[in-house]
Amino acid sequence: MRDNFDNRLFKMAKREQMILPKELAEEIDESIRRLTAEGTENRITGSTVRGTAGERAGGTAKSRKKKRMNFRRSLILAAALASLFSVTAFAAAGALKQRMEAMNKEKLEEYFVQIHSSFMGADNYNRSYTDEERERMDELRISYEEQGLFPEGELTMLDEAEDYKGKNVAFFKKTSTFFFPEKEMSDEELLQIIDFYAKREYSLQKMNEMIAAGEADFPKEAKPTVPDEVTDFSVLDSSAVFQPEQALTIAYTGGLSLQAVAAGTDCILLAGRNTIHRMEIGSGDSVLLYDGFDENTLITALCQDGEGNVYAGVLKETSDEYEVGLTVIDKNGSFLKEIDMSPYMKNGALSIGDKPGNGYIRQMMADERYLYFRGRGFQDADFLLIIDKEGNMVSQMTSGKYFADWIYGMCIGKDGKPYTVVSDENNRFGIAAINPGKGTLEEVYPAIVSEDTISLDLIGPGYDADFVLWGYSGSFSFNRNETAATQVTPVYEMPCPAEGSLRLVLPDGRFVFVHCSEYRSYTTQNGDEGHERIPEKNILLLPAGNQEPIGQPVGKILTMIDKKIFSY
Repeated sequence: MRDNFDNRLFKMAKREQMILPKELAEEIDESIRRLTAEGTENRITGSTVRGTAGERAGGTAKSRKKKRMNFRRSLILAAALASLFSVTAFAAAGALKQRMEAMNKEKLEEYFVQIHSSFMGADNYNRSYTDEERERMDELRISYEEQGLFPEGELTMLDEAEDYKGKNVAFFKKTSTFFFPEKEMSDEELLQIIDFYAKREYSLQKMNEMIAAGEADFPKEAKPTVPDEVTDFSVLDSSAVFQPEQALTIAYTGGLSLQAVAAGTDCILLAGRNTIHRMEIGSGDSVLLYDGFDENTLITALCQDGEGNVYAGVLKETSDEYEVGLTVIDKNGSFLKEIDMSPYMKNGALSIGDKPGNGYIRQMMADERYLYFRGRGFQDADFLLIIDKEGNMVSQMTSGKYFADWIYGMCIGKDGKPYTVVSDENNRFGIAAINPGKGTLEEVYPAIVSEDTISLDLIGPGYDADFVLWGYSGSFSFNRNETAATQVTPVYEMPCPAEGSLRLVLPDGRFVFVHCSEYRSYTTQNGDEGHERIPEKNILLLPAGNQEPIGQPVGKILTMIDKKIFSY
């Protein structure tokens, strides 16, 4: 029993893995010498053990000696450990601080540049942590922070995703993606991940402090870089532009600073300040469709119905507030009407700068009869607002068993029904059809993607699937006769940044993302300052309609970047 106690104490000491201050080590040594020299039997047992009484109390003299010596050893060790534990947190914090401060400026910049040059605004993973890995990760993080338990090595940094060969743990800087081996990760590998997080966080804070103090410049490399090779005009001038598998690079020459984009029935709709353009698929030039808005009008969402009419959700800026509006124009750009949205909005629902507003239209879509809205400030419609095309109320949907954030995608399916992305009480994402007349969900397809999927911002009819979806975990396809979606493109194959991008889905299943690498400032008529995308720095991205699974050599993403569109 006492041997087990000894072993537990020594294991506790071993787990500490501390480098002790010299003074403490000397103090412990002195304590041990003192206890050894001071008649240990009396001090430990409280009495002198002799003859048969000792045997009756504890067996043979040899066993008694063993018990006495083990117990003495245990007390000495326990006293030493008490001293150790009293300084563990202090010593470990000091060791961790030293580890962080040991990074030179070059290493700090390396982590800093990685954060700012990544295409994704969040970390991604080629597979989920197992439950056992998560449990050990939590334990090891405590040991790392409180006991100074550090890894022997570092993560492998990848220049390309395909460089990962399935061994050890690696990190693809371009899209902030961790690559884990299929087998259970070791403690060393988990510690490398923890260490990477700590160094990255420290580097971000330290570099920001140095830049603010004028001790360092903002690194020029700290921004995303994208390819810019232009597709030959012979391809762009052919039917190849309509083939989902065709890789394209198209120069954008429309000159519009983009605020919103949407899929038209046979084109791409683009919105800038007070202006709407349309762009043919395969062309790099966008042309004016409508510019009859008031001077300070922010276009926040667009959609087009089967008749070709275009609906523009807007925020009208006055000297003291923002007000939600809905403008309707025909397919030729002629003004049709304004629909009053004020009965459906909450006054003071949000603020933009110093000005209050009654809401914000984030997404909208149209079927043959109705218009569907998602955003902020809708009265009794945190899930969805549905009105007819004359502006009359149809239904107001609120969250219940299923929830929908304002960024969750929605679309008109191949069957003509409206669909939306939903999440359940466990934050698992699925799809549901909408019954507009009743204001209810039907045909719910729950939990179709893995539990670690980060949002699903886009949904649309697929090229050869019922639906395609995109989120910060990549793109997926889904058929209603299935129980789970199939991942088509992993997030680490994104050819340009997703953070800050505008997004849409074309009728053929290709996604469109718009990202800008550089902004400029402007001042409104009311004297308010704002920022807008520089036209030639805008990025449009469209995942292809071909729904082959991951690993097939098919075109997957069409993008427009710095006047160019890429398809992968």
